[in-house]
Amino acid sequence: MKKILAIFAIAGALSVAVVADADAGSRSGSITGPRGTTTFSGSRSCSGGTCSGSGTATGPRGGTVSYNSTVTR
Repeated sequence: MKKILAIFAIAGALSVAVVADADAGSRSGSITGPRGTTTFSGSRSCSGGTCSGSGTATGPRGGTVSYNSTVTR
């Protein structure tokens, strides 16, 4: 259960990081902890006051969490 919560926390943080930027783009990377490495990637695009972001995080045991979000001003 803790592992699932950690993966969701990472995915949520990535979602905020992608939406927080003022311009479009993508990012990827990895986080290494005591139980292994989690890799992540995400992208974002904006047009006409609407920004959309999506991404995926994969944990050290192969579990994957994906997200999609849209923000309109």
